[in-house]
Amino acid sequence: MKKYLISIGGGSTSNVLDIENNFDEIIAVDSGIDHLFELSLNPSTLIGDLDSISKSSLDKVKEKGIKIVSFNTKKDQTDFELAIDYLQEPDKSQIFIIGGESGEIDHLISIFLLIPSKSFYEKITWLYGDKKIIFRKELNLNLKKSTKFSLIPLSDLSNLSIDGAEWNLENKNIKFGQSLTLRNVAVEDEINIYSDKGIFAFIY
Repeated sequence: MKKYLISIGGGSTSNVLDIENNFDEIIAVDSGIDHLFELSLNPSTLIGDLDSISKSSLDKVKEKGIKIVSFNTKKDQTDFELAIDYLQEPDKSQIFIIGGESGEIDHLISIFLLIPSKSFYEKITWLYGDKKIIFRKELNLNLKKSTKFSLIPLSDLSNLSIDGAEWNLENKNIKFGQSLTLRNVAVEDEINIYSDKGIFAFIY
C-alpha cells in the first residue's frame, strides 16, 4: 500500500512524524511547503497556483530540484483538490493530510467537505492539531479509555449504533447536522459504529 503525505496551507501544529514517517510520496500544496520544511521533510512535488508560497520557500524548492506542478490562478478547483486528483491509485493508498488549521473559514469548510466527496475518502486521515479526522460509513477502532471523540453526520444516518462509549446508541436515526453525537467518551478499548446508510466524520 502506497503512503502519501499532503501538506496544505494554513496553520499546522501536527507532528506527523509521531504517527508515520515512512512515506512513499510527499506533496506540498502551495504554502503548505513550509510545514514540511519545519519538519525537515522534502516533498517530491509542489502543486498549486503558487499564489501564497513565499519567495524564499520557492527559491528553496528550485534549489532542491523539487518537481513543480503549477496552475493558473484562474481555475475551477482549489489547490487541495488538484493535489488530491494528482494522486495515483488513491483507492489503494493511505493518505495523510496536515495543515488547514487556520485561514479563511470557506477554505476550512471546503477541505472538510471535499474529502468525503471522493470515492476513496476512507483512505484519508486529516491530522488536525492533536486530533485525527477520518471519514467512514462504519467503524471499528481501538481507542484508549477516556478518549474524547465526536461523530459528525455528513448525511442522514439510518439506524446508527455506537458501542463502547459513555453514550451508546442503538438503531438511532440521525439527521444531517444533528448534534446528538458530539462530545462522547470511550469507556472500552474498542469503539464500534455502524449505520445502514450514510457517511460521518469521526474526530478523536
